[in-house]
Amino acid sequence: TCALPIFLMLIGGLGKKTDEGIKLRGDVNVCLLGDPATAKSALLKWTSQFLPRAVFASGKSSTAAGLTASVVRDAELDGERVIEPGALMLADNGICCIDEFEQMDQKDQSAIHEAMEQQTITLSKAGIQATLNARASILASVLPKNTYYQPTQPIHKNCDLTPPIISRFDLMFVMQDIHDEANDHNVARHILSLHRCKEEELVQTLTTLDLQRYIRLARTFKPKVTADAKDRLVRCYKKLREDRTYVRGACGVTVRQLESLIRLAEAISRVHLDDKVRVEYVNEAFELQLNTLKRAERENIDLGDRKS
Repeated sequence: TCALPIFLMLIGGLGKKTDEGIKLRGDVNVCLLGDPATAKSALLKWTSQFLPRAVFASGKSSTAAGLTASVVRDAELDGERVIEPGALMLADNGICCIDEFEQMDQKDQSAIHEAMEQQTITLSKAGIQATLNARASILASVLPKNTYYQPTQPIHKNCDLTPPIISRFDLMFVMQDIHDEANDHNVARHILSLHRCKEEELVQTLTTLDLQRYIRLARTFKPKVTADAKDRLVRCYKKLREDRTYVRGACGVTVRQLESLIRLAEAISRVHLDDKVRVEYVNEAFELQLNTLKRAERENIDLGDRKS
């Protein structure tokens, strides 16, 4: 289940440009909010090695200049000032994986606001003014504020992220370490198989090359929103605005969530290799966007009879 948001991020939606010249991003930003030992760093490492243009960075040791861009003096050019690209510029047309995102300082987090939404970096340092491209998806991992995710608390009280940052993520996927006997047994067998290097127990049904070819084929499709899907998108957005329990921080539900819904529906259409965004794809995107936050609460509700 946790691989689905990353898979949709690898395929992505459609980038658009309006008649006025305003660019609408098609890249999907995903945040993994998970308990310790839920393989968040492993997922980020795999993603950074899967794509040719992917950069892995750690939020604890990254600065605003290291993520965006900086101005340095080049000794080979007689001390002339040059622009040194950061992680987001190096991941242009790719994915930037940021581990321990909550460990970043507030000023460093605010430096990537523009890159996450407008996908540009405006630099004004040492007499140099430039606007650079940062057309990259961001995959971030966040540890809950109280170490473990609290299902009774809303999402913005479980993490140390500001509401503007939360609203820029298309998906806030919650990964809980739920105690389940059958699941713990399967996880233990899988880890022991890795340590014993038992290849017969680690059979892969889909190779990395096959997955890369499928993603390359899916990204060639340019799905168009049908009239029925358009009406469904409007109803889904109105439902999100009316549902007061669905709160993504102090800012609540904004137009960004509607744009996220469109991007997710386009990505699901590409997964099905369809050139049209149909109503069923919009429903899947809406359920994914809504249930990633509410799934944790539902799994902890006990509907059994309480004995006094």
